[in-house]
Amino acid sequence: MAENKTTITTRPATRDELQTLARPNESLDAVINRLIAHYKSAQTRNRLAWETRIAADRQDASAVAWAERQADLLEQRLAQRQAAKG
Repeated sequence: MAENKTTITTRPATRDELQTLARPNESLDAVINRLIAHYKSAQTRNRLAWETRIAADRQDASAVAWAERQADLLEQRLAQRQAAKG
């Protein structure tokens, strides 16, 4: 049984750019799926790097104190803005 297919409308320049990313005999569908997988992988790496950084900062008492001071300042500024609006 044949797979269902759909059409994605793009500018010709976009289609051509995708084609330049294709490996020999690779379909545009495969290129798009490879790009999606790469994007998801990069997002996961970025999230893990962020979580690692946050975990390390939580171990640093001076970083925690700094973050708490910044949060307090932001809270004060918000209160001031809300009071100024009436």
